[in-house]
Amino acid sequence: MSRKRLRAVIFGPQGSGKGTQGRLLAERFKVPLISAGDLFRAEIEENSELGKLAKVYVEHGCLAPDELVNGIMSRQLKSLDLRHGFILDGFPRTVEQAAHLQRILPVNNAILIKISDDLAVERLRYRLQCPKCRAVYNKTDARPAKPGRCSRCGAKLVRRSDDTEETIRMRLMNYHFMTEPMARLYRQKGILLMVKGDQAINYVHMVLVRKLAKLGFVP
Repeated sequence: MSRKRLRAVIFGPQGSGKGTQGRLLAERFKVPLISAGDLFRAEIEENSELGKLAKVYVEHGCLAPDELVNGIMSRQLKSLDLRHGFILDGFPRTVEQAAHLQRILPVNNAILIKISDDLAVERLRYRLQCPKCRAVYNKTDARPAKPGRCSRCGAKLVRRSDDTEETIRMRLMNYHFMTEPMARLYRQKGILLMVKGDQAINYVHMVLVRKLAKLGFVP
């Protein structure tokens, strides 16, 4: 099987470890990890017309509609050099967004990391995040090397104020309703790669690397 450039999206419920696995895969396959959240914030900071509209939704704590998200992602992704592959985290989040992405920047792999809601709640209740480099840790199976400090940049770790069980379960409900159906779309396209995320970080990573290798994606 010939070698292919990895052009992937990675998705799963919060707490699944998709951000960590995305970073590890990006390093392994030497492709950029694109954070949709960073692109969204960049659009707001540019104070473009789309950015101004997005800021309203963010300030009110509301989800932006597909049309606005698609517009921002289209504009931001066009500014990046993605010829040698990429891993996209945080976009798409709906079937409509996934269909839009396939039109403007076709992906050849969609990685779904699955975990139970109860495990997601357990992980997120003890989640710690680096405000500087955005690395994520938790007190159960992804502890920082030095307590309270980011293993990557040394910054002091913080806990998100909205990581309460009630809020986490609401976010999971939104995920099951809005994002999880993307799995069917990608399965129909023959590019869905699914893995259980309830194992150790390194184990999940090696499972993904082996599965990708069988599909022709070699580091």
